[in-house]
Amino acid sequence: MTTLILNGLEVPVEDGVTLLDAARFMGISIPTLCHVEGLSPYGACRLCVVEIGREPQARLVSSCTYPAQDGL
Repeated sequence: MTTLILNGLEVPVEDGVTLLDAARFMGISIPTLCHVEGLSPYGACRLCVVEIGREPQARLVSSCTYPAQDGL
């Protein structure tokens, strides 16, 4: 089990889920193209980009491919 912090809330999620899956579980809508039926997620379009970490080390990642990790 992994614990994320999404919009200030601690969220327990199963190991191996993506940030996109965790956000959807919490009812947070993140736009995507690759999660359309028949396509596989691969992070190239960057439509689902989210910010992780805190300034000044914050960075942008594709939520459809980035794995959930403790403390994100």
